[in-house]
Amino acid sequence: MFNPKYNLLEEQLATSGIELNNLLCDVFTGGACSANDAARDAEQGQKEFNQEVADRTNLYNDELDATDRINYETMRDFSYETDLRTWNHNNLIQDYQYNASLKEYEKSNQIAAGQYGLNARGESLGLKNEAAAIDDAFIAQDFQFRSNLMDLKQIYAEQNINRKEQGVKLLGIQSNRRFGNMRSMTQMDTLMTQGALKRETALVEGLLAEGKTALGQAGTSTAKKQQSNKAALFRGLMSLQSELEGTYKQASIQLAQLNVDASLAEQGVGLNIDRIENAVKNANDEIEFNQEVMKANLESEIKQTSRNIQQIQLDRQVADLNVKANTMLKPEKLAYQPEPQLPPERIFIDRMEAIPGYVPPAHQQNLFAAGVSTVASYASTAAGLGWQPFGP
Repeated sequence: MFNPKYNLLEEQLATSGIELNNLLCDVFTGGACSANDAARDAEQGQKEFNQEVADRTNLYNDELDATDRINYETMRDFSYETDLRTWNHNNLIQDYQYNASLKEYEKSNQIAAGQYGLNARGESLGLKNEAAAIDDAFIAQDFQFRSNLMDLKQIYAEQNINRKEQGVKLLGIQSNRRFGNMRSMTQMDTLMTQGALKRETALVEGLLAEGKTALGQAGTSTAKKQQSNKAALFRGLMSLQSELEGTYKQASIQLAQLNVDASLAEQGVGLNIDRIENAVKNANDEIEFNQEVMKANLESEIKQTSRNIQQIQLDRQVADLNVKANTMLKPEKLAYQPEPQLPPERIFIDRMEAIPGYVPPAHQQNLFAAGVSTVASYASTAAGLGWQPFGP
């Protein structure tokens, strides 16, 4: 029957015996037995420790391998499901973007159609404005032409009146000249007649004076008196002759002055008529020049209108090209991205099994050499104390 007390006592006795032996061994070997036992104990302890570390490491590695497999499977499934959900969501986004692009494309086409219509209306309005400008130019030219004709008619009428006035004035000048000549001639005839009468009267008076003198007594005084009468008659005749010549000359000068004034007046009328003709000619020339200017302006206006029409058409083409360039292209539906696939299975390799580390054998002292060395040491010590094993 198993008796724990007996086994415990036996172990204590055995341990006591071992300790006693070790004590005796240490006494005789100088502690070499204890040193060897300690080295063996250390060696065994290191081996046991290394074995425990290796066992724990292998256990940890086994758990780590199992955990890695579980984590890999879990992450693989999670990644696949996530990629699949993302793929489906991206497909929905792609469909939404395609539908939005279609709506934007339709809206762009509507705007482009409206812009094309506006471009056409703008071109039509520009062409109508240019046509209206040409019509206005023709109307303005027609009114200007009528105004010029009216001005020319007015000038003709005024100059005809001026011609008539100058004709009347010329007739007056000519009439004044004729009447002046007639008056001068009459005056000269009157003067000549008056001079002849005065001369005759002087002669008669001289003859009467001579007759009276001749009826007187003859003698020196009578002759002298006759001579005096003759001298007086001569002086009177000379005076009448001088007076008559002066009056005649004055009348002649007045007649010449009248003719000169009439000639100058006629020349003035002629100059006025020339001015009238020149004014009429200038008016005709001005009308012709204005007609040339109006014609040139109209041709320039027509050319400018043609250039404006070309510019309007070019602007329409540029605007249509800009609308076309800004019009959105019809979107195309792209294919979906490839559906996500599970990646290949990962190949797992178990971690290398750990083995206990190498423990070098414990160093053991030679007990015999240690005993000899210890005995020699004891002997040396005893000799030093004066003890001799084989003598006093």
